[in-house]
Amino acid sequence: MDTIDNHTPPPASGQALVVSDVPPCTIQTSGDGTWRVTIQLAAEDQDALLAAAPSPDVLCQRAQHVLGLAGIGSRIAPERDAIGVYVLASPASFSTTPLVLEGRPLLWAVSRASSEAIRALVAAAIEIMRAAPTPLAQQ
Repeated sequence: MDTIDNHTPPPASGQALVVSDVPPCTIQTSGDGTWRVTIQLAAEDQDALLAAAPSPDVLCQRAQHVLGLAGIGSRIAPERDAIGVYVLASPASFSTTPLVLEGRPLLWAVSRASSEAIRALVAAAIEIMRAAPTPLAQQ
């Protein structure tokens, strides 16, 4: 079976991010203060992604559309494998996206999720970001 490059970090390097109706994710911070959310798809979902074989552009467009329907501002990354999410509580300027949804598997899951599930995912990520010893936690 082919596999999708899923950018999933080792379990020890991130924190679990679990919400209803979205496969379990991992969130971790990078040295520049950006928070990255990744996912490991179940075998059947990975097979569905492989069978559908959406281009990176189409996958990003679909995921960004769902984020927009959920009322969440976002920007597609230039390399087309991630979407940056604008976080209003962030001290970062509006032109930066401190929360990044990364990898084809996560974009696939986002593109198929409900608005409620997406809002819950982003809210849970922001809660973890605020609890961490970073500038966002001081808001």
